[in-house]
Amino acid sequence: SRRRRGRRVDIPRRPFGRDRRARGRYDVVVCHANVIRFFALRALQLPPEGWLRLCTMNASITHITILPSGHVSLRTLGDIGHLTPEQITFGNYVGTNW
Repeated sequence: SRRRRGRRVDIPRRPFGRDRRARGRYDVVVCHANVIRFFALRALQLPPEGWLRLCTMNASITHITILPSGHVSLRTLGDIGHLTPEQITFGNYVGTNW
């Protein structure tokens, strides 16, 4: 379901990685970088206010592993290795020299 503009973002009702029967299952979430940063901090049980200290570029990849035991590992946050320097953007900036 779509969220209304300005509405508070919360952790999804169906927790990721909690289904013990779903071996090798991947959930792909495509959304705004702010939501990714917020979700990563919540998954790691860190204060959500810390998202202001993280930077993720547009079209970056974040990989979080959640084991059936509940252990969480942040594998990558904001990886841009698949992009050329011309494709890297953050806000209105292009490249990494901003």
